[in-house]
Amino acid sequence: MPDYKSVMISSKKPGNKKKRKKENAFLAILRGLIPWKGDSIGEIVRKIVFLVSIIALCVAVVIIIDKYLFEPVRVKEQSDKIIIELSNREPTADEIEELPEKAINTEYAPFYALNNDFVGWLAIKNINVNYPVVQGKDNTHYLETDFYGNYSQNGTIFADYENVFKNTGETSANTILYGHNLRTENFFAEITEYRRVNLDNSLEFLKQHPVIEFNTLYEKSKYKIFSVMLLNTREEYGEVFNYPAMIDFKSREEFNYFASECLDRSEFFTGVDMKYGDKFLTLSTCEFEVGLYDMRIVIVARKVREGESDEFTEEQIAAFRRNPDPKLCDTMRELYYYGEEWSGRYWDPAWIEGFKKDGSFITEDESLE
Repeated sequence: MPDYKSVMISSKKPGNKKKRKKENAFLAILRGLIPWKGDSIGEIVRKIVFLVSIIALCVAVVIIIDKYLFEPVRVKEQSDKIIIELSNREPTADEIEELPEKAINTEYAPFYALNNDFVGWLAIKNINVNYPVVQGKDNTHYLETDFYGNYSQNGTIFADYENVFKNTGETSANTILYGHNLRTENFFAEITEYRRVNLDNSLEFLKQHPVIEFNTLYEKSKYKIFSVMLLNTREEYGEVFNYPAMIDFKSREEFNYFASECLDRSEFFTGVDMKYGDKFLTLSTCEFEVGLYDMRIVIVARKVREGESDEFTEEQIAAFRRNPDPKLCDTMRELYYYGEEWSGRYWDPAWIEGFKKDGSFITEDESLE
């Protein structure tokens, strides 16, 4: 007959050994990390240095996480709070007195008083784009400076330093505004919805938000979007469309070139017509979705003319459509069109006054008839 007592005892031994092994392994790790009785002076010093390094690394990680994840959120909340407070109160007499000569939009006086670099206010209805706009002496200062003059990774929305805002209401032919695409979803983060990988969704977004409002101290204006572009800034990806250099047009040819290139490269067509002398508004931000460095999403809109409706009709919005073959850089054509060459224009030449069907421009000396 089996000795059940001895069997039961022997069956417990492996478990006890396993437990002791686990304890011994834990103690071995612990003794390897912290100073232990019997360690030599050199071993104690090594362990102390190692522990200090681990602590320093953890502190650095916490600081980095706070700086890049939580600080932008705190700055955004503080900035939004101040903007809301200033927007909701009446400007004081002293603030109005500080405005430049001929300024008529006195509701912006508190912002100008706070920062004399203030040049206007940008808003797109029903999305998180509703901010003051500044202009620095270059295009780098406000990349990491907030509206209040403090260092901030968020920066603020700023106009190209070469843009002109005269007290007569006159502006450059093409006003260019830059803003960061932030994970906090403020500034220009939401305009990336105009150009996502899912272009059908982006088309619907465009139909819901086709008009941009940009007011300066001297006038209030609305702009109708006619181009949504994905552009490269690196020559290694292919031809670079240097839109930041196109602020003023010296001739009809230059104007038509810019307008036609914007239509060629646009992901969508909205049917907005253009003629020499019209003013443009360009919004530019970084693009991260396609996986290439230094890509930009650029939105271009034409200023609503005097006497023209500042909205699209339902029929016009229903006619918005995708461009079957936008003009993209070589690298993007490899990704989206398997390297096939651009097949040409799909927009109506009549959208640009003075643009011929064969792709040439009517010159200054030629009749527009």
